[in-house]
Amino acid sequence: MALYRKFFITAVFLMVYIQTKAQTVLGTPGLMNIPTAEIREGGTFDGGVSLMQRELLTKEMDYNTWLYYVYFAPFSFIDVTLRETLLKYPSVSNPEPHFCQQDRSLSVRVLPIKEKPGRWWPSVLIGVNDFYSDQGGSFYAAAYGVVTKSLAFENVGTLTASVGYSRNIREGVLYDGVFGGASLSPSFAPTVRLMGEYDTRGINVGLGAQLFRHLNLTCFTREFKGISATASYQYTIPY
Repeated sequence: MALYRKFFITAVFLMVYIQTKAQTVLGTPGLMNIPTAEIREGGTFDGGVSLMQRELLTKEMDYNTWLYYVYFAPFSFIDVTLRETLLKYPSVSNPEPHFCQQDRSLSVRVLPIKEKPGRWWPSVLIGVNDFYSDQGGSFYAAAYGVVTKSLAFENVGTLTASVGYSRNIREGVLYDGVFGGASLSPSFAPTVRLMGEYDTRGINVGLGAQLFRHLNLTCFTREFKGISATASYQYTIPY
């Protein structure tokens, strides 16, 4: 417990005053484990790897695991994410559970309404995870809608809030019900983005950062019981 706390607090200090751009543990733009109504600039690729703490998974998956993903936004109103999650199973050569299988997962998201600065309406996004699988089930399978709105407060900072609703499909268990969260960029440090969220199964707190214009980092914890983190490389093709 003490080690997790020290690691998380150290990460916070290292990322302060660095331009932030949050990436969810699943590889889509968002807060930490929940999506937001944000899509990267058209022509943006993002490839990365994530560490998922066991508290984010099911009781049957009583271990931390890794996933890697590729994200692409062909236009500023649609994006797709393909991910592979490492799974532990016994095998013929080793009867003890070990990382010997992977679960393939696909997300597709559309942004029909984009927030305009100074206007009252929020961004609105519709997304779906694993609408099809030849194995008939997926931990991530869900359809959801989410709205995001940013508000600037003088001498305080910029608050960006998101709220959405998800419905599990095909035995999915990741999201089920109402979720929401917010990030705060204080006026004295506008590049800092502190985040908190409820992902329908628990409360997470953390932050994200972008280094050298291309490296995205996200670090968060659920109730200080473990650390989840994402690191990815982002590049936008000018067209």
